[in-house]
Amino acid sequence: MQDENGFDPRWTGKSIPKKHWHFHQQLLARYGIILAPGEFSQMLNDIETGRATVIERRSASKVVYMIRNTRLWERYFVLVTNGYVVTALPPSKRFKKLRRELPG
Repeated sequence: MQDENGFDPRWTGKSIPKKHWHFHQQLLARYGIILAPGEFSQMLNDIETGRATVIERRSASKVVYMIRNTRLWERYFVLVTNGYVVTALPPSKRFKKLRRELPG
């Protein structure tokens, strides 16, 4: 859903807060993913409601989640600290192995 210049018109009148730029830059660099409007909010909702899969608890405040983007049929890994999305972590064999070992 892009125009001839590669711009997604759903972004017209919308923006990404500066505090989330690092996450979006890393998501693009590490997975080649640009989220559509509303997908970041959906990701946050999935994390808050427990629908996102916990891959690893690094400490009481740091958790790695696997996020599924249903529009793109892609999975990516996100580091959350104290409820704040810090970054998109690079895909790794270890995370993929942990995902496969999850029950269900």
